[in-house]
Amino acid sequence: MRILDRGREDSLAIIRVGFGRSGFWLLACVGTQLIWVLASSLLTGQHLSPWSPHLVAPVVLVLGSLVGAGLAQCWAQKKPVVPVAVALAISAYAVPIYANASAAVGALLLALAFMTYLDAKRSCEPKVGLDLDDVTVQHEKDSKQRILATGVGAIGFLMTFGSQAVLALAVPLLVLSFLSSRMKRGVPRWLGVRVGIFLVEMAAIAVLTLGLRDWWPSWLSAGDSLSSARHTLWSDALLLWRLNPVIGAGPGTFTESSDLASSTPHLAATHSSVLQVGAELGVIGVVLLAAIFIAGILLATRGNRIHGLIAGAAWTFLAIHSTIDHLEDFPVVALSAGMVLGWASLGLSPKHAKENQSLTVHRSSYEFLGRGS
Repeated sequence: MRILDRGREDSLAIIRVGFGRSGFWLLACVGTQLIWVLASSLLTGQHLSPWSPHLVAPVVLVLGSLVGAGLAQCWAQKKPVVPVAVALAISAYAVPIYANASAAVGALLLALAFMTYLDAKRSCEPKVGLDLDDVTVQHEKDSKQRILATGVGAIGFLMTFGSQAVLALAVPLLVLSFLSSRMKRGVPRWLGVRVGIFLVEMAAIAVLTLGLRDWWPSWLSAGDSLSSARHTLWSDALLLWRLNPVIGAGPGTFTESSDLASSTPHLAATHSSVLQVGAELGVIGVVLLAAIFIAGILLATRGNRIHGLIAGAAWTFLAIHSTIDHLEDFPVVALSAGMVLGWASLGLSPKHAKENQSLTVHRSSYEFLGRGS
């Protein structure tokens, strides 16, 4: 029992090392956001449903990061059945739902598959101290893992075809992931973080600009992704936000304030995370939403640079997509995003790999003692 308890402690310690201060910052930002949602409900006198996306999405994001970290440990221990089963279950659940949300999950699974493939590829590197039989067994396991990762990636990529917007973002994600697999070292962390923040900021500004326009550009209406209905929804959200700029009108108030949203069930949301949060939670809510995004990209890029490039790009593209859609209404999207962040964070940088290695050595010694007894 002591050996099992020690193994559990070491696994938790490895996860704690992987998350570090970035993970605690994400947790703090999510906690603050939840507190503000409750406070906004009290200040505005609005009833807060326990199933409100403002409550569910952040909690599921954190849970997803823990799941991703645990799956990364299973994968590293050559136990691919659980990670693959979880990925397949998520894809099976996501396919029948809202097409854009399903496609967003597909893009996240694509990023996850690339990281798992690179982990399996990296474990194929020659290791000192292994005899020929051990090397052969190791290569067989690694080959199976790479095949499984390729299968998950193919499923994820096919899912992205359900949305024009996601497909437009999935292609550069695919290119970046492929290029990262050819790199010995990825881009510097500071560069990836700043580029991600800049791109999301530009997307949010574009949505605000379009929502303030008196007319909707005809070239945007040509496709299904940005129809003129979004212009109406965004204009209604901005009007509600102007009436309550700081604290918002309260959780869940947008639908009843918009004639289009209240009369058309599939248009009940703002179709923009920024405007939905701004209208219902005010500037304070938007600032906290931005803080969650920054904490997420810091967590995604905390591990090795190659994982950081893939996960950081996936997290950034999801945030950009969220500025023109209501992905927060679908917990499976937050779960998948959290898994990408958790897995990437466990791809430890050289600085943290030493701590991870020391924990692994301790665990191995206990396993050896257990077999000896």
